[in-house]
Amino acid sequence: MSVIHTYKKRKPSWLRVLCPPGNLSKLVATRCDGCGQWVISCRQEPWESYDPGIIHGTQDLSVAIILGRTLTRIHWIPGLNQASLRDPYGSRGISPDADYLARHECRHTPISMKPFKPPATPRVKKTSWGVKPTASEIREFEKAWNQ
Repeated sequence: MSVIHTYKKRKPSWLRVLCPPGNLSKLVATRCDGCGQWVISCRQEPWESYDPGIIHGTQDLSVAIILGRTLTRIHWIPGLNQASLRDPYGSRGISPDADYLARHECRHTPISMKPFKPPATPRVKKTSWGVKPTASEIREFEKAWNQ
């Protein structure tokens, strides 16, 4: 008698960054009903499912275009720390510098399984107030402070 083990892959941890609960784009990490793979489901009209791997660079993009997969661009909103999905218009809207998701096709291997990393927030340089106190002003301040 043989025992069949069904191994289900765990949810990738970076899907929590891309699909946080209550996000404005209504992105939900869920399993596909047909094949059981993890997918990113966009619950806006119309509902669509995407493979969770990030497509970035010329090699991944060329594979996706040759296979005829529909792509959608990930637009990161820095103020909200959330992602928004935007559909490019044909091949004119595709850039190798951007991050994309490929539409999910049941029982097909995902093009990429690269994790999503949100862009780094730019550091704000500390600026001076433009006023340089003189030595006598500093002494007066220290005198008043120490009283």
